[in-house]
Amino acid sequence: MDQSSPEHYPVADFIKWNNEKELVLNPSFQRGPVWTTTARTYLIDTILHGYPIPKVLMRTHIDRTSHRIFREVVDGQQRLRTIIDFAAGKFRLGIRSKSYRGANYANLPGEVQDRFLAYKITAEQLINASDSDVLEVFARINSYAVPVNAAELRNAKYDTEFSWSVQEKSRKWTDLWDLGILGKRDQVRMIGYSLVAEMYGTLLQGVTDGGEDKVNRLYERKKASFPEQEMVEGRVDHILGMMFDRVVPSLAGEQIVKRPQALMIFAALAHMEYGLPVGDIGDGMPEGGKGMNGNIDRFTANLTYLNEVLKAEEPPRELERFYTTSKSSTQRIASRRERFRVFCEALTVDGMEH
Repeated sequence: MDQSSPEHYPVADFIKWNNEKELVLNPSFQRGPVWTTTARTYLIDTILHGYPIPKVLMRTHIDRTSHRIFREVVDGQQRLRTIIDFAAGKFRLGIRSKSYRGANYANLPGEVQDRFLAYKITAEQLINASDSDVLEVFARINSYAVPVNAAELRNAKYDTEFSWSVQEKSRKWTDLWDLGILGKRDQVRMIGYSLVAEMYGTLLQGVTDGGEDKVNRLYERKKASFPEQEMVEGRVDHILGMMFDRVVPSLAGEQIVKRPQALMIFAALAHMEYGLPVGDIGDGMPEGGKGMNGNIDRFTANLTYLNEVLKAEEPPRELERFYTTSKSSTQRIASRRERFRVFCEALTVDGMEH
């Protein structure tokens, strides 16, 4: 088996090959067309905005008699089928394309059509490869793959308003995550999606026990519809905006703003601003829903003190539980309850160090 170096072909070439029946989109080792309109829209929108998409792998047969080249798609047939169907006017773009929602190929401005047809797709060709060669390629690719985590599995499983909202909100606040809440590796592995989903859950259900099973159940409950979407998105943006502008920058990279604490800081701010459901907090739920009323500067000063407490060898007696729970299993409700209580207190008292 010979393998080509990666080459870059414009979309127009794939359309031409398909029209001339030199492109095989459904060989025996590929799945049939299963992508939803939402996923197809997102791919086309990615192309129209010039962002890269994964490369395509093709098995190439050269026919000596007809002098033609036939290309079977080994990996990437869903992407190519979507591209070819869009060019043929077989579907319109859905809500995941903010710039071109409702458009089909014929409705696009001429310069956008040109950009679409000229978009380069990276492809590698397996020249005259046998079925066993192709299966060996798949086995070797999969042997080097990193096992997927829970967030990546959810991203693959759910194609819903809730899941798309979580994705978009996580990407929107990358600059906030970069201040020390999430590392780049965690962002690549979609850990930001889990964090945002828990923020959504906090607004909808209050502070609860954590863990991926809880997040999975939230996705499942919101699979059919997400009627609270506008409210939740607006409140998340408002609270994260306060964190980005007023709270986190002076503590960037410190332990007090890393992911487990950031979620409870978010919860405390949201509770003060809007009031949260009781959730699993129980009878000790602090009073909320009164608005910030200038409390952010006080809060930031108190967080600075709490950060020093976390770095100390021995904490003050009144913050021993906060210290201990911050270093234990931070997903358990016992830990979250204590840290939520302390962060709510930090919003209401002057000078916690006194």
